This record gives sequence, C-alpha cells and structure tokens, in this order.
Amino acid sequence: MGVKILLVDDEPDIQQILSARLQSAGYQVVSAESGEEALLLVAKESPDVVLLDVMMPGVNGFEVCEQLKSRNPLWKVVMYTAKMDGVDAARARQVGADDFTVKTSDFKYLLETIEKVLNSEEAH
Repeated sequence: MGVKILLVDDEPDIQQILSARLQSAGYQVVSAESGEEALLLVAKESPDVVLLDVMMPGVNGFEVCEQLKSRNPLWKVVMYTAKMDGVDAARARQVGADDFTVKTSDFKYLLETIEKVLNSEEAH
C-alpha cells in the first residue's frame, strides 16, 4: 500500500483529473465531494494527507480543516483554492492547515507541496 490521499473537491471534473494524476504518480486516492463527506471518510480511510478545496457549498474547507485538526492535530492537510490571496492563506494557517496552494495547471508543484507535507511528518 502506498501513500493514501483523501481528495476533497465539489467539482467533479477537477476531482476526476486530480485523482487520475495522483494515482499515476503512485498515490492511492479516496475522493469526497463535500466537506461533510470528507469528515465521515477521514476516520474510516485514515489518509496520510487530506487535499482539501477551500470553496465548497455547505461545510467549507476552512471548517473541515478546523474540525479535522481538533480531532487529530497530526492529520496532514493541504488546502488549495482557485483564488490565491493573503487572507485565505492566513486563514488556512489559522485553522491548522499544513500547507496552502493555488489550483494550478502546474501539477508538479502540487506534488512537491504534498511531498513536503508528508516529509515534514517524518521529522516529528
């Protein structure tokens, strides 16, 4: 078994593309389409990292991250968004995200961000 990622995104096209690319990079991927679904799946699936969209209907990414970190501060969370601004980045840090990035066509950068977060776990 490889590294497991819980991919949380309410946009099916993005979820499908990212899931396929992450799997081709060697990751095991479990997907959730909402914050509520992510909160249910995380305990069941025990992912190594949660890749979490910020803007979702219902429970947004910030709320999901905050709830995940309150349950287990060691869970690794990478938040990502279509719009990058300092306010979202600051809020992500405030709710405990391990990293924050913008949705980009540069998949290599996303992989590097995930690897950085996973490797930081080994330092603890």
